[in-house]
Amino acid sequence: MLIRRVSILAVVMIVFSSTIALAKPTLLSRQVIAQTPTSLPRPNRGQSGGWLKDLNLTSQQLQQIKEIRHQSKQQIAQKSQEIRQGQQELHDLIAGTATKEQVRGKYNQIKLVKQQLADTQFENTLAIREILNPEQRQKFAERMYKKNPPPAAQHN
Repeated sequence: MLIRRVSILAVVMIVFSSTIALAKPTLLSRQVIAQTPTSLPRPNRGQSGGWLKDLNLTSQQLQQIKEIRHQSKQQIAQKSQEIRQGQQELHDLIAGTATKEQVRGKYNQIKLVKQQLADTQFENTLAIREILNPEQRQKFAERMYKKNPPPAAQHN
């Protein structure tokens, strides 16, 4: 019985920590978001030496990246809002008198929306990758994994 209580407490702590992380993004979460391809700095933002400059993109490539980001911007914003709202609802369910099944259902709903958001961001990465030449792809990949190396590189 003690193990079950400890397990439930651990799950509640994880849920609350993810709720807090979404509600109040930290510097670390901003850095991770800034590294995603959908969050590439826009040209003309005065960032010398940023992503775009490092890749030496042509004006056509810049325009294509802008279009890719524009096409998914509303969907990403909508999914992000759904996640924030779902996290708040989950918080309320956990704090209230909801059944275990209701809490689990809300958790699974949030998990699905998070996966949809991640899928959209990944599709953007693939779309951007398609417009880059091999040298640019290499720089793009290096930049994406600069702070978060792929799993194989972490074990060396």
